[in-house]
Amino acid sequence: MMRKGLLPFLICSFLLVSQCSGDTCSVVDYTGKQVNLSLPIRSIVSLSNMATEIICALDGGERLIGRPNSAFPSYIEQVEIVGENSRSPDLERIVELDPDLLIADGMLSDENRKEIEDAGIPVIIDKFTDPSRAIIVTEYLGKMLENETKAQEIVEYVEKYEKLIDERTAAINPNERTRVFVEWNSPYRAASTSSGYNNYIKKAGGSNIVSNGSVQYSTIDPEWLIEQDPDVIIKLASSTKEYTEDDLQKEYNEIVGRSELNSLNAIKDGRTYVISGIIVGGIRSVIGELYFAKWLYPEEFRDINPEEIHKEMLKEFFAQDTMDSYAYPSSS
Repeated sequence: MMRKGLLPFLICSFLLVSQCSGDTCSVVDYTGKQVNLSLPIRSIVSLSNMATEIICALDGGERLIGRPNSAFPSYIEQVEIVGENSRSPDLERIVELDPDLLIADGMLSDENRKEIEDAGIPVIIDKFTDPSRAIIVTEYLGKMLENETKAQEIVEYVEKYEKLIDERTAAINPNERTRVFVEWNSPYRAASTSSGYNNYIKKAGGSNIVSNGSVQYSTIDPEWLIEQDPDVIIKLASSTKEYTEDDLQKEYNEIVGRSELNSLNAIKDGRTYVISGIIVGGIRSVIGELYFAKWLYPEEFRDINPEEIHKEMLKEFFAQDTMDSYAYPSSS
């Protein structure tokens, strides 16, 4: 079912974002640029692991002829790597491959985009760390890959759990919201209220202690963090690599082992967590939302196991079991 208030937004967005008819498709990407494509799309280069996941969930994996360094789902491992990510594409090789479409995230520079487009290759740049935008991308890729039925199945699956979160956090008193500090990648680099990751805190019914309307990721003073004494600390690890449980535990031990933070309630009460950026973006972002909600309000979500829901999602849309770790400590 659709979340209250979301349906009009999505209808309006789809009318603006994509129009596909016959042998042509027009998409307005996240940068506001209109990209015109010829159908059918037989070959795709993806420079974003989250874009790759959406394409594969829509049964379009066989069309991939180039990918970033991530090999999920595992069956795309044989697809050629054409760049570590959108920031570092192998432009010469991409032009040689001459795909019908290249899709990337915002790390693709204007100069690199122009060089690819000048070679006659359509380029779509989109934002995959915003769950609402990931739904829009799924919808327009469903049209482009002629699999709108599967796209709708994915959207309905995601919205089922998003509605559950909304229902359970609706009654939280605004003055009693769990106070959260989200650290992004490096020590004391905070995801502020103007960052995309603030959406996960808001979705889970929490309050971000780092309020900044102009700087998305600011480096804060440890003394200031001690004064704020957040209820929960979440370390957001990179989305460009896969993690083992040992990897995430090392990230966890690094935070809780900082001697200057040993007075924080989030440390003393065992409410410090690490999450892989891989599940805080794309269609798997709903899994990240569930982890945030459970960590912030364990009683309200005591019957929800994000790890098991993640496994279910992978089997449903990727025909794959989980092989890596995505959160530490894991859910129960």
